[in-house]
Amino acid sequence: MAALPGNAASSDGSVAEVLGLRSSFEGANELRRRRGGSGEGEGADRTARVMRALKSFDIYRKVPVDCRVKTQSGGVIACLCWLTIAALFLGELRSFLRVDIEDHIVVDRLMEQKLHIQLNITFPSLRCVEISVDTVDVLEENQVDINGRNIDEGAPRHHGDTAKAYDHVPSPGECLSCFAATNARRKCCNTCQSLKEAYAEEGLSYFDVVNIAPQCQEAIGCGVYGEVAVNKVAGNIHVALGRSTVKNGKHVHEFNVQDLTDGFNTSHTIHTLRFGARVPGVSSPLEGTSRTVHHGAGMFHYYINLVPTQYFPSRGGQPLYTNQYAVSMSYKNVLELNDRLTGLPGVFLVYDLSPFMVNKVERRVPLVHFLTSATAIIGGVFTLSSLLDTLVWSLSRVSLGSVVLGGREMQEAIKYS
Repeated sequence: MAALPGNAASSDGSVAEVLGLRSSFEGANELRRRRGGSGEGEGADRTARVMRALKSFDIYRKVPVDCRVKTQSGGVIACLCWLTIAALFLGELRSFLRVDIEDHIVVDRLMEQKLHIQLNITFPSLRCVEISVDTVDVLEENQVDINGRNIDEGAPRHHGDTAKAYDHVPSPGECLSCFAATNARRKCCNTCQSLKEAYAEEGLSYFDVVNIAPQCQEAIGCGVYGEVAVNKVAGNIHVALGRSTVKNGKHVHEFNVQDLTDGFNTSHTIHTLRFGARVPGVSSPLEGTSRTVHHGAGMFHYYINLVPTQYFPSRGGQPLYTNQYAVSMSYKNVLELNDRLTGLPGVFLVYDLSPFMVNKVERRVPLVHFLTSATAIIGGVFTLSSLLDTLVWSLSRVSLGSVVLGGREMQEAIKYS
């Protein structure tokens, strides 16, 4: 029985030990929670300090809506502000979209290139059998009878190297007379061109027969067109009377003067005349030119001064080569009253080249420059309008204060009086 109190004491001690261990565990957990809570609190404090620091850099002050005051003067200034911004922005946009061309003059070092001449001339009163198209330069290089076509609206037009006549289309089995060219190898001359060749083989003049030959009646009107490459030196390209040839190194035209009693009408229209590629900003002054001869046999001289030109596109690519030109013209009736010729009737395009070259370079406004200018326009106009609004508001407040102060002084004076 004496052992019972001892067992009770030991059990009480065990309970005390358990309670002590539990309290120690709870204290440790509480310490851990405090440590964890302090870490989270420090992170939140750090974030709050960063946000407060960022707020201190805010240069755009916010005013509560209830504190804002709108005035009529402010509305007028705002409208003017937006109109000014729109006008200046559109002007800057137009400059950005525009392509400017800068000219630079340099010495022409491309003398070994060929000069490409593109030509399209209509002679409404001539036949192709009556003329020859030739080029001659100062190096005495000749290209004889390079191009010529009779006008025929029903026939396709194309470039060529010899004068062919699309004048009469013979029917199957048709055989038209060669007239005086009876000893020619050909028995039939079904086209005006073949009739001309037959007369040339016999050494006869064909200018009388073309007026009566039925195969030549539809061949009135001649179109000369195409492209020819010549040396890049001074020279001329001409459309003139007769059959051209080179004898003893000389360029000559063979014709019978007696066949010109009715005149050689060199009335013409220049549709195209270019010396190189077609490029922007380079015009051809002679294109669209028309000249009419009312009597006699006319000799036209077009004196053309060529300026070599290179065009450099802004988007890269190969430069385009062409020639700008200025021109002057002279005319002379070379058929005198006694049917004597004082010159060769025709159209002569006499050209000479400048030793200098013009480089045309396209320039566009860079995108960065456009964005910078647009930003400066918007920000600058908005800032100036804000300053103007502040000035007007301040002046109105000062004026209003003076009026109020003057009214109070007057009331006090009336009271004491």
